[in-house]
Amino acid sequence: MTKTSVFEQSVEIDAPADEVFRFHLDTRNAPLISPAGARFLSIDGDFPVRVGSLVTLRVQQRPIPFPQTWRVRIAEVEQDRLVVDVAERSPFAAWRHEHRFEDLGGGRTRMTDHVEYALPLGPLGRIADRLFVRRQLAGMFADRHARTRAHFAGTAA
Repeated sequence: MTKTSVFEQSVEIDAPADEVFRFHLDTRNAPLISPAGARFLSIDGDFPVRVGSLVTLRVQQRPIPFPQTWRVRIAEVEQDRLVVDVAERSPFAAWRHEHRFEDLGGGRTRMTDHVEYALPLGPLGRIADRLFVRRQLAGMFADRHARTRAHFAGTAA
């Protein structure tokens, strides 16, 4: 059995939960909130996503010199509250990503990204996770959250 790591990070957004939720149902929005080093070559699937949807993304992510393919299956959807994607193909040995949306009232939302993941290569992957991957994830999600907040505020991140 693959040992997984858990990463979780939240952001408060000045937009109603139903709007933030709907935005995340359309994976074609990913380039709008992804870090500057990510270039999306293609995004294929059915949008908006629903339980069972498959989405395939080809992404060129600096500093990696070749495109990566991610194929994710939408495992759960709870209206205005939750979207869960599970990678069927990715650079990770395991990847389960929960997008949680909490209505804070007054047109505000707390969005939480909860990720359970494992790197390939067993013990070497766990060392890489401790040395730099976890830090990279924290930076990537901090950037995504800033861009998401800016998107809903109508400003550039």
